[in-house]
Amino acid sequence: MAPPSSGIPHLYSSKLYLRPLIALDEARYVSLFTDPEIMEHVGSPMGKIDAASAFSATLGMMSKSPPEAWLWIACDRTGGQEVGLFGLVMREGRYEIGAMVLEEHQGRGFAYEALSCVRDFGFAQLRLAAQFGRQLASNRRSVGLMLKLGFEQVPDGPRSVHWQLDRAVWASRLR
Repeated sequence: MAPPSSGIPHLYSSKLYLRPLIALDEARYVSLFTDPEIMEHVGSPMGKIDAASAFSATLGMMSKSPPEAWLWIACDRTGGQEVGLFGLVMREGRYEIGAMVLEEHQGRGFAYEALSCVRDFGFAQLRLAAQFGRQLASNRRSVGLMLKLGFEQVPDGPRSVHWQLDRAVWASRLR
């Protein structure tokens, strides 16, 4: 299998650099997906075996041509500390934008900066027609984040909130 980072560029913001997820990131990935506090905002925590299997599947999706997933580890540009996992993943024929921010880095604007880079990469470089996001309804912090990123809420059931942003709307807001 080709290294996942071969077609996935590094991304940069004023506070962060985002480097493609690689095989050496398995421990970080597994720790995120098994952490009950992080997963409280995403879904049920995974067991270590399932998280390791998901990691392998993710690297496989990143290695396809074209990739079905673009995932990055975001690092603080001042100290190099990892702040979380961010990406775009093909789900049900559409591209889902998402984030998992380490607890100690939440509330510092990192999610907005990283997801802005990911959103813009998806529209400007991948030329995606739309991106969607979803969150548990209990994750109220993400509502403001998604609105700030320009996403519009799409009706859904009581347990989750869905978001969508079309490329044309994104482009019109750049002007």
